[in-house]
Amino acid sequence: MNGRNILAAGLVVALGGAALAQFKPESAYRESPEVAEHYPDPQVAFTTPAFAPGKADFTSQAEMMAFLTALAARAPQMTLSIVAKSQEGRDMPALVFTRHGPDTVGKGQRPVVMLIGQQHGNEPAGGEAMLVLAERLGAGNLAPLLDAIDVVIIPRGNPDGADRFRRALSNGIDANRDHTQLRTPEIRAIAELFTRYRPDILLDCHEFTVAGRWVEKTGGLVRIDGMIQAATVPNLAPALKQVQDDVVLPALRSAFEAAGVTYDWYHTTDGSNPASPVAMGSIGADTGRNIAGLRNAVSLLLETRGVGIGRAHLGRRVQAHVVASEAMMKLAAQRPDDILTATRKAESEVTAIKPGTPFIVTARQKPEQRTLTFIDPATGQDRPVEVKWLSSLDIEPVLMRPRPAGYVLPAKAGAAIEALQRLGLKTETVAKAATVPGERYRVVKVELGAKEDGRGDDTGAGQIVKGSYATEPASVELAPGDVYIGLDQPLAALLPVMLEPESQTGLAANKVLPVVEGGVLDVVRITERPAAALAKP
Repeated sequence: MNGRNILAAGLVVALGGAALAQFKPESAYRESPEVAEHYPDPQVAFTTPAFAPGKADFTSQAEMMAFLTALAARAPQMTLSIVAKSQEGRDMPALVFTRHGPDTVGKGQRPVVMLIGQQHGNEPAGGEAMLVLAERLGAGNLAPLLDAIDVVIIPRGNPDGADRFRRALSNGIDANRDHTQLRTPEIRAIAELFTRYRPDILLDCHEFTVAGRWVEKTGGLVRIDGMIQAATVPNLAPALKQVQDDVVLPALRSAFEAAGVTYDWYHTTDGSNPASPVAMGSIGADTGRNIAGLRNAVSLLLETRGVGIGRAHLGRRVQAHVVASEAMMKLAAQRPDDILTATRKAESEVTAIKPGTPFIVTARQKPEQRTLTFIDPATGQDRPVEVKWLSSLDIEPVLMRPRPAGYVLPAKAGAAIEALQRLGLKTETVAKAATVPGERYRVVKVELGAKEDGRGDDTGAGQIVKGSYATEPASVELAPGDVYIGLDQPLAALLPVMLEPESQTGLAANKVLPVVEGGVLDVVRITERPAAALAKP
């Protein structure tokens, strides 16, 4: 739906919402003047809603939709669509920028850059930057880039959380931990956009806590403007890792250094637990950054210095996201063939891996020691602190298995089959009975426990099934209606994280596939493609 033709009823609903988000300025941490002077505003004027004169809050749902609708009316290269209704009924818009027709986006003719803002509702700078970038692409100085690239922007991945100024989605699920299960309409919409447009570069824009846990643990505030991390997930295609490390991250660092944005690797901790290490971002597949890597996109996370400090330094925070996003778009426009070659090579690498090749089922971050520089809350002086550090740059395998040709699910496992299809995986239906060699999973032990990340907490995910399993050889009886999911497809790297039962982000751990101690799982591994038994396409 083009912006000029957006449904009037939808616009009325969008504009009829609360004028202000539920942000409470009195709750924000107040920096000392000695700290604040380290973060001067950039020499740039933004014209998006949060920067209106006298504004004491952030951009509301109504203001965002009014801004985008007005922009679409004067930007012929921009298409505004409502891709989902949030759980509380708010519009979730997506913007597609192209000079070559929307039907050509994602067809491999030009690199596609996807930008996502505000998956966490209390992290507004990324969402505001999306509006700045939309204006510049639609009617400003970035429009010439659209000769060489296409851009997809999701300004606000969590409309309800933004309205309530809280991290989670309306039902309490962390949006950025739902990218494998797709339990929520908001994240399903992002997955559908990924499948439709096949982005080559993704930038996921967040903000990090400035005080809180860091003061508890180190006595200091976080000093840097931004934290960055590329996809760090087991079984990432080598072509992606190479282009991330050798091309994309250097371009981002250069842009930051030219703009005076200070940065380091992304890291977090549990401030209330003295034994908790400082950990880089997760190696689990359920974050936007990592799922994008397994979807064969060059993928980056950017978090800016913003959670807990209200509107302090908002211009500086927004500018950091703008700088990073523009750097990614300019890189893609300057080197389109290199970017397309890398992502298509990644697809080929994943598809061509032979059955029997080992892959990682579970892994851990590598323990190290690092010195981080914080800032003294009173004096504004640097405060070096040595920390236990968990690195995601050097993943240590814990459990490995040989790659099967594919997996089979019985027809009764409809919820699991639908979950795989929602991710964009190709499934094939068994048409004729057959017996093929394979393996079953025997459930040795079942426990319930928290989903863990590097800090040891569950990031709001609740209890998952943490069983132990043994594989055993079997002659697998295929029946008509069963479903085969082969690993000879570009999204094959998603299958182990969904179907290997030890995976914390998979279907067994998250209770989509039943797990009974002493029994066998519905999913089986098979060692050859059952071509004669499958329905003809």
